[in-house]
Amino acid sequence: MGKLTGKTAIITGGSKGIGRGIVLAFVRAGCDLLITSRNQTELEKMANEAREAASHDLQIVTHAGDIGCHDSVTAMFDIFQENFVKLDLLVNNAGAFNGGPIDQCSLEDWDHVIKTNLRGPFMCTQQAMRIMKPQGVGRIINVGSISATRVRHNSAPYSSSKFGLAGLTQVTALEGRDFGITCCGLQPGN
Repeated sequence: MGKLTGKTAIITGGSKGIGRGIVLAFVRAGCDLLITSRNQTELEKMANEAREAASHDLQIVTHAGDIGCHDSVTAMFDIFQENFVKLDLLVNNAGAFNGGPIDQCSLEDWDHVIKTNLRGPFMCTQQAMRIMKPQGVGRIINVGSISATRVRHNSAPYSSSKFGLAGLTQVTALEGRDFGITCCGLQPGN
């Protein structure tokens, strides 16, 4: 029995990098999961790896989609609710880094990063709050970046999105407090 036995979670961007590490830590702690990322093949590989890492049978569901797309987020939460009774944890981990010098950064790159790093977590948090408020409990973890406060060259979209995510984290914590919902942010660096 692990610390998360009997708990359920959604982990965005869960097929590689930090997300992969979070998935493996959660399954080793006994958590049932919905894992999402853009690539179904990578997701299936991650789900198989997670099942092998789990100490007992866990329910692991995948959803391939774009976290910055409203229809994709709605579909993900629909799939979650079809497979699980409650939502204990949401980890907003999916991220994108495009950039370049401000005077050369395209609007497409700006929009892609803001959509993935800020709009996606907002939509996921909004859906999670709608589930967690009636439950009277829930945890939301936003994976930010040290780049929110320690900017570097050629990172205007990324640093701006992570700065915004820090604000979203604080508002979510404030609005969730009366409903037993906590929200915190992690700020990984290089």
